[in-house]
Amino acid sequence: MAKKYSYWLATGKFSLLQKITNIVLGLLTFMLLARLLAKGEFGVWGLFIIISSMVETTRFALIRNAYIVFKKTKPEKDIPATEFASLSVNITFSLLLCIVFFFLGVYVEGWFKDAAGLSSILTFYAGALLLLIFYSQCEIFFYSQTNFKAVFWMYFLRNGSFALAVCILFFGFHYADIKTLALLYTISIVPGCLVAAYFISKYKKIVYKWDKKIFREYFSFGKYVLGNNFFSLVFVNSDAFMTARSISAGVSTSYNIGSRILNFGDIPSQVFGDIMFPRAAEIVKTGANEDVKRIYEKTVAATLCFLIPFVFFGILLADVAVYILGGQGYLGAANIVRVMLLYSLFLPFIKQFGNIMDVKGRPQVNFWLMFCFAGISITSTYLCITWLGDIGAAVGLLMAYILLFGVSQYILYRFIGVSTIAVFKYIFTLYPEFFKLFKNFYAKKFAR
Repeated sequence: MAKKYSYWLATGKFSLLQKITNIVLGLLTFMLLARLLAKGEFGVWGLFIIISSMVETTRFALIRNAYIVFKKTKPEKDIPATEFASLSVNITFSLLLCIVFFFLGVYVEGWFKDAAGLSSILTFYAGALLLLIFYSQCEIFFYSQTNFKAVFWMYFLRNGSFALAVCILFFGFHYADIKTLALLYTISIVPGCLVAAYFISKYKKIVYKWDKKIFREYFSFGKYVLGNNFFSLVFVNSDAFMTARSISAGVSTSYNIGSRILNFGDIPSQVFGDIMFPRAAEIVKTGANEDVKRIYEKTVAATLCFLIPFVFFGILLADVAVYILGGQGYLGAANIVRVMLLYSLFLPFIKQFGNIMDVKGRPQVNFWLMFCFAGISITSTYLCITWLGDIGAAVGLLMAYILLFGVSQYILYRFIGVSTIAVFKYIFTLYPEFFKLFKNFYAKKFAR
């Protein structure tokens, strides 16, 4: 049993550890800032976290997916050209975003209601994006090598530094403002860069080479992945954005609390996705659709094995979770969180759909799908806010998730023969296997 899953266990343990520590440190800072900042300021900070997460996720996807696919599928002689293409795209994208945030941050602030101070934070973040060029380039290299240990330490020192700074402000000064937080957020990237430099020095020197053909292929692939991830994040965050737009930034805090809770449920999906993507890219080389189909179904099923109990207990204990995270003043968010937890059940299907489209060389399919559904989610959340008030955005986005799930499953069925029924069959077979795996692990580590 252990041998059967040795690849997944060996590869996934540091990825899992990274996701858990990221979320725990994020929750710690969230809980302290919820009690340190006024509700309006906290709402503005929440909007910044969403925007910065969107930027870093889209930039990472832009360079990572093409980088891994090219390194796994291209001949050895094209690797230097792939390295050059990824670095040049990274630098160009980052510089463009610096210009946007530095000069147009005031317009971003004006789009939301009661979001004073957001433009100042985005000005600081423009500087942070320059540091993140080196950080993200090292990160994709480690992903391609499945060196999740290096990625873990990069994020641990970066997020740990910021969490430590917030703890000092909370316990030492009992005061913080969002400009100071933005500066600390930027400085905290430096420790992550230092540990990245340490780990990358252990590899042989990376060679860069200009190749027009590879660059054009890389950019062509990456532009669809970039657009897909951007519109995916618009889709996922449309509840918080439309609440901040239609009601106020302070009210959108309820959705930030829900997102923090959902992050726990998303850990299995992220971990299995990190492991599956390079593996699927290798399998595609053989052209065996049946193998790609099987890895998709098993990855989604394995993720749901953890998600189903998480959603069940999350709905039961939503009031307790909201109280712990935000305090007494945010208890009204519990029902919103209950609706948001239902999103989690569709995320594994949709996320792995995107990965399969990318490794099969069809990122444009995912791009156009998410482009359409970004518009659908914005429309449905806006209409439901108008009809239902604060909770309307959650209801509207859930409706969009259900529709997206149906469309993506139909496409996968037509494309590689994926069966949604097979996913649920795998769930019933995986539960006993996970139990045996845990039992063997416990016997080996703790039994005498």
